[in-house]
Amino acid sequence: MILKGKHSVVYVKNGKAVKVFKPEFRYNFWKEVRYLTVLQRRNFVPKLFSFYPDRLAIEMEFVNGITIKDFVKEREFEEVVEVLKRCLDICFHLDRMRIQKEEMNHPQKHIIIADRVVFIDFERAYENPNPSNVTQFLEYVRKVTGLKADVELVKRYKEYYRIGDYNILKANVFSAYIS
Repeated sequence: MILKGKHSVVYVKNGKAVKVFKPEFRYNFWKEVRYLTVLQRRNFVPKLFSFYPDRLAIEMEFVNGITIKDFVKEREFEEVVEVLKRCLDICFHLDRMRIQKEEMNHPQKHIIIADRVVFIDFERAYENPNPSNVTQFLEYVRKVTGLKADVELVKRYKEYYRIGDYNILKANVFSAYIS
């Protein structure tokens, strides 16, 4: 299996995913390596096995699952909501770490659901004192479920990124759905 993107090609070899960047995207290679390394202990990124700067290649865990886009289409609403909550929690961790992932308002190909939720493609990530992973993902939640966040609660969350404010915001979004 070979997947071609704008910046890289990903293929599976010996049960591992190998991502090879085009030469002009060397900087993206180093960003991907950096964020995969930093986030390893969080268990929501693929395991990083090795990287090869001379070839601009990253060898990582192949996550055998389905994209969030397909998961949302194929599964029952209750299952979808539980996965969306987990994704939102991951976005909160990224916000607290001041890592802006990007693409969280359209994560169709960037979240894989397997035995766990896995975020992929950190080549566009960057440090940001005011990240918006949670707020971007809330837009995606609204698009796929119709569940919306109270604007004032979003503003309060974005002011300090406190866990209490996050928990209130999350409860507000999913209050229309009682699990």
